[in-house]
Amino acid sequence: MSLDEPVVTLTDRAATKLRGIIATESKQALRIAMARTHCMGGRGFTYRLALEASPSVDDGVFEASGVTVCIDPASTKYLSGAELDFVETLEENGFKLNNPNVIGRCPCGHHDIFE
Repeated sequence: MSLDEPVVTLTDRAATKLRGIIATESKQALRIAMARTHCMGGRGFTYRLALEASPSVDDGVFEASGVTVCIDPASTKYLSGAELDFVETLEENGFKLNNPNVIGRCPCGHHDIFE
């Protein structure tokens, strides 16, 4: 299902990196999904990024900075308004999702907590 508005925005760094990866992998879309973890009694979530040959029928699909992005319906409410960046620092290297919907982090510091 095509969405009128992007659920997630991409920074220029993230979009440039993704367009290059998608071209070399011969894929068509970036999938962003949420996966529940066992942290905080199952309240923790982690983000999953993957390249897809094509979106699933139920996915929300939109274009962001020249990248086709697909998100499953269950993840959309958690990702609305988020921004995907690509960081390269001494401490981090890779894609990082900045999500305004997060209300906390689990004690291990690796998973986000919502509502």
